[in-house]
Order: sequence, then structure tokens, then C-alpha cells
Amino acid sequence: MTGSTDSRLSQALAALADRIPEAINLRHAIHQQPFVGGEEGPTAELVAGALGRPEAASVAGGRLIRFGQPTGGAIALRAELDALPIAEETSVAWASGNGAMHACGHDVHLAALVAASLAIAEVIEGAKDATPLVVVLQPREECLPSGALDIVHSAEFKEQDIHAIIGVHVQPALTAGTFSAAPGAVNASADEFRVRIVGKGGHGAYPHTTSDPVVAAAHVVQALQYLVSRQSDPMSPTVITIGSIHGGDAPNAIPEAVELTGTVRTFRQDDRRELHAAIERTAIATASIHGCQAETVIGLGEPALVNDEGLAEELSRWITATGLTQAPHLRSCGADDFAYFTELVPGVMVFYGVSETPGTHPGLHSARFLPDDRHVGGVAATMVAGYFAAQQYLSGIDSPAVRTR
Repeated sequence: MTGSTDSRLSQALAALADRIPEAINLRHAIHQQPFVGGEEGPTAELVAGALGRPEAASVAGGRLIRFGQPTGGAIALRAELDALPIAEETSVAWASGNGAMHACGHDVHLAALVAASLAIAEVIEGAKDATPLVVVLQPREECLPSGALDIVHSAEFKEQDIHAIIGVHVQPALTAGTFSAAPGAVNASADEFRVRIVGKGGHGAYPHTTSDPVVAAAHVVQALQYLVSRQSDPMSPTVITIGSIHGGDAPNAIPEAVELTGTVRTFRQDDRRELHAAIERTAIATASIHGCQAETVIGLGEPALVNDEGLAEELSRWITATGLTQAPHLRSCGADDFAYFTELVPGVMVFYGVSETPGTHPGLHSARFLPDDRHVGGVAATMVAGYFAAQQYLSGIDSPAVRTR
């Protein structure tokens, strides 16, 4: 840390402390009136207003709000606007009752981002040597089309000249008061596939006159699991999950077709390509053995989320300076479209612990997931540290390059 930057961190943390009560009230308001992906307009307006920029224009359904100098390379902080289509099962007075829920902590992220951004702005406004801050209010993190992808493709995003980006996500797998800012891949790519197996239907009493797609589908499900256990490098995280099987309408009839859907997750791009080809090849060969045909469609989702190694190391030092404890590095086969940002500029996704006893707290996307209000302040402090860490990191890079897609 440099002396001037360290001093500004202290000033920003002091300014932050005064904003936490108001941020908690904002968290309650966001939580009580959630909106699912594609419908988050009211949340974007509420948060933009809390940032003092109610006039901020919509960008792909979200907002980009800048503090500090109007031009020059900037550092971005990102939070997600959308809720999930989950009926809440908590008993707090500010629980949602509209069938949607902030069951992934986005309400905490947004409230913390407002407090952190205003505290940073208080320190950097008018300081010509301070790197501008861009607040990214991102829509549609939980659904397709990806809000992050739409944001990075926008002209407005390119105009902001962002050189680094920080995200923070609450994580019940980590103990409260700890964090993980691991270098390298921390989340997997997430693609979906659909396999349609077509055979010859008929009466259930005369299976010899049919080509049974149900039996073929059962063998395809098993065969796909062997792609992970016997064809993938055990040192590289890989997941293939079949999430649905549909076929037939009657217990005594063999249908004409069965459809499977699933997800495939990997950390390495080479594994991703190879598994896509292997899924199609395995489905065709296995169905053929049973006299059926298979058609496979694979839909690309988010790429792997890769934290910049140098920035992650710098960031861990700065977050520790706020009083948090570094946890063992956390990586998972979950996915986050924050990955689209880190494909373009150096970025880090920080996981922030919210569990008193990991393993006992309701998990992400649970109808009972409800981090304590005190974590709004912890997440906000992590974001403040992230901004100053990125500023320090960028000062050591001669010409930070924005990668092209």
C-alpha cells in the first residue's frame, strides 16, 4: 500500500460507517419488493436514486453510474439487480410476498454497493489523481440472456474506459467475517444441453416390435456420467448433471421419443469443447445400440470466471486491512456471468462469508436464505478495499489493456 492510498482507504472506511444504517434500510426495501430477471426496472431506479443519480439512463436494463473525473481509465464495482422466482420462507417483517425473492444475496450486494460507492466518492471527488469509479448495476444475472454480456457489448460500457472490476458475493460456505479472493478460476463455465432420443413406439406388452427410447435414454444417462469419471482429468473440476427426463404419457405404451436436458460445467476451455463433442458422440452411439437415434443441442452459457492473479493477491492484502480474515481459497462449479467482465479487464470476484457455522446456514437459492443485516457493512468494506486495491494494482501496470472479444 502507498501512504496516500492507505490514507484514502481509512477516510473512505470512516465515511462508510456513517452510511451503514441507511444502507440496511435500503436492503430491506430492495428485499421486500424483489423483481426477477428482465423486470428489475423499479430496483434499478431505486438504487440509482439512492446513489443520487435518479436521472441515470438505462443500459441494457441496468445502470452505469460514474463518480470522479468524467474521463480516463476507471475502476468498476458491480452488483446484481435481479431476484429469483422463489416464494420466501422467512419470518422477517420485510419479507417478500410477491412470489419472488432475493435468495442469492443480491439485496445485500446492492445496498453495500450504494454505501461503498458514496463513501469512495466522498474521498475521490475533486481529487485529480484519484481513479474514477463506475458503479455497474447489472440486470439478469440469474437468467438468460445474460445481463453482463449485454452490458459489456454496450457502447456505454466501452465509453467508461474501465480498467479493472470488482465483484463481491455473499457465501454461506464461508465463516462470517472471512473472505476468499482466490487467483485463477473460481467458478465454472455453465452450458446446457438437450438430447432427443427417437425410437419406434408401440404397445408395452410387445416391446420386441419397438425400439424403446426410454431404455436408450436410461443408458445415455449412465453413459454420460462416465465422461466425467473416466474421460475427464480428475484434477480439473467437471460436472455433468441430467436435470430432466420427459417421454411418454401412459404406463403401458412405449413412446416414440424421450428428451433429456442437463448442464455441463468445466474450469478449462479445452475441457469445455471436448465435453460438448463427447456428449453428442456418446448420445448418438448409445442410442444407436438400442435401435434409436439421438439429436443433441448444446446452448452456451457463461464462461469460467477467472480472477486476475495479481489483482487477487493485491486485493487480499487490502481486505485484510479492513479487519476481515482470509479463508482458504474457495472455488466451485457454480457459475456467474461476472465472467464476461473478467474476460475483458482484470477483475476479481470476492466471496464473503455469512455463516456462523458453515454447513448449517441455508444455502444460496434457498427460500430461507437470509444473511444478517450486519453483513451489509462487511460487504461494503470489502468493496471499498477492492476499489483501492485495484487503484494500487493498476498503478503498477504501464498500460492496462482492455481485451477484445
